[in-house]
Amino acid sequence: MKSYGTKIRNLSTSIALAGLSASSALAQTSALELSTPRCALVGDQIVVDVRIAPDAPACVGMQAALKYNASVLTFLGEEPGDLPFDLPIYFRHTTLGGKIDMAVGITPTNAPSFGNVVVKRLRFQVAAPAETCVVDGLVEFRRDKLVRNLITNEEGDPIVPALVSLNEMNLGPTPTISIPASVSLPPVIGTMSLQTSVGNVLASGCGEGLQISFVRSDGKLTTTEPFDRIDSPVTITWTVTDECGRSMSGNQTVSVQVGYGDLDQNGIINAEDLVIVLSNYNDATAVGDVNSDGIVNAEDMAVILSAWGLPSGIP
Repeated sequence: MKSYGTKIRNLSTSIALAGLSASSALAQTSALELSTPRCALVGDQIVVDVRIAPDAPACVGMQAALKYNASVLTFLGEEPGDLPFDLPIYFRHTTLGGKIDMAVGITPTNAPSFGNVVVKRLRFQVAAPAETCVVDGLVEFRRDKLVRNLITNEEGDPIVPALVSLNEMNLGPTPTISIPASVSLPPVIGTMSLQTSVGNVLASGCGEGLQISFVRSDGKLTTTEPFDRIDSPVTITWTVTDECGRSMSGNQTVSVQVGYGDLDQNGIINAEDLVIVLSNYNDATAVGDVNSDGIVNAEDMAVILSAWGLPSGIP
């Protein structure tokens, strides 16, 4: 019987002679996969797993021909896989064209693998950003006449697996966000609070899981809550975050265009404003509620009296 190492080295020759007839039934149920991380930034180191999938038949060896995008990734080196794949057969890296050839196996005295195991790890550094978030051919299997993508069973027969290159990696640019125009409007006559739409935020970024969030400088938690004159101008900080945690922010302001206490908006604080307060005294209403505390009372009257006769102005 040939040694195990000889079997691995002769996989390409064996498959050419066998014509695949012995392994065609298994080829549809076996799989050899590349597992790539979903998120990375320029300068990050990433590890790509060469994995025999859970549905693969019992096997004792793996041979693979890979290629990677050398304009985006720099190859740093190989690392062992997991047990029982403990027997390195060969490994060759060619910088030109970004090619990697490898073969690994299991020591003959050990039990075969039944899949769901990493047989080799490849370490890269992200050298440059990609133009898009989904990068075709970042790391993938290649077709090669000399080095075939194979796994071999306990008898040394080659099996051509179904190949899965998982090449989605978020290497694209940081997200973008388009903030609506700032708002500056007067409130309803008799009130100091502005109820208004703030418009729509447009955002783009990598991945399907974009999240848009905001923070109001007045501490309110929704954009539908009124904007009070006492807090004006209110700054809304909008942020978009992509699935890799990268974010971009922008600010929008909402200004309540009325002088503080000028309830009738005639440009001066006088008896007309006081009448509005007195007419709604002790009511839980926005009309006459100068300080926007939810009730019309002596505090609102004090604001009017302290600024009596002054032009309201809009600071």
